Order: sequence, then structure tokens, then C-alpha cells
Amino acid sequence: MSRSRVRERERIRAAVQTTDPAALAAYAGLLRPVVTNLRTLVEDATAAPSQRVHARAFLRREILRGIRELEARIDAASPVHAPAS
Repeated sequence: MSRSRVRERERIRAAVQTTDPAALAAYAGLLRPVVTNLRTLVEDATAAPSQRVHARAFLRREILRGIRELEARIDAASPVHAPAS
């Protein structure tokens, strides 16, 4: 794996301070492009076959990649804590 990919993964998984309104607003701003890209891909995937821009395989792959990125960013904002026993 290249260094740039490692840095990108670390950036995505960086902890988010959810109690700080400014940090939360910045976090939401970082999510917006991911959601916008996903929306574009989904709209293309649900268009009539004659109106699609991309192949279905590409759309599936990119939509799943976007969902994984969203999940990673949400997990960084609200890490799952083990239940107390």
C-alpha cells in the first residue's frame, strides 16, 4: 500500500471532537463531498439504461467504496464502546 493511501486512511479515521460545535461543523463539511458523490452515483445507477453514464459494475464498486468511507468516518466520530459487564 502506498504512503498516500495510508495517510488518507489515517485522516479518515482521525478522531472527531463531537462536543465542539466548530469541530463538528468541520466534520460535516468533510462528509458533504462524500455524500454528494454517492448521490450522483446512485442517481446514475437508478437512471434508465439508455441514460446511464457509467457501467453498472463501476457504479456498484464506487457506491460500495463511498459507503465504506462514510462508515469509517462515522465510526471515527462515534467509536463503539464495549458494553460494561
